[in-house]
Amino acid sequence: MAKFIKFRVSNSVTLAAGGDYSRDVLVNVDDIENVADTVVGGNYSVVLTLKSFVGLSDAAIANATIGGRTLSLNVSQNPIGLAIPAAADRPTAITVSRLMPSQVVNRALTANPGGISSLCQLSVDGNGIVPAQGGTAAQMYWSSAAFASVNDI
Repeated sequence: MAKFIKFRVSNSVTLAAGGDYSRDVLVNVDDIENVADTVVGGNYSVVLTLKSFVGLSDAAIANATIGGRTLSLNVSQNPIGLAIPAAADRPTAITVSRLMPSQVVNRALTANPGGISSLCQLSVDGNGIVPAQGGTAAQMYWSSAAFASVNDI
């Protein structure tokens, strides 16, 4: 098993513009505690709950509010689109469970590439049938990666 999972984030945001620009994001596989899909307003994303703790101040401990870190990765059909996909770039509803972003992450976690990192590459959306086979499924891409601290884990 690899030590890191690599997410190749691809969007039209430049480094100079700040924020969520195109880059490779490496995550230590030992830090991943949970992987979950979310769909909000047609926007597909996957949320990785990491084993890091936040909120360990005296007040947080007194109130028993110890949270954690998450990594949210948005999905788009456009490799050079926006970090938060425009409506036209959102994936078609994924109806094949093995194509869900969380399942792609789980496969990368269990891959045995014999190296340091395993690339987590998305598949296609919709029913998984590509145009070459008479379908309309489109390739999906990671369009953003945002780390956050949350207090409700």
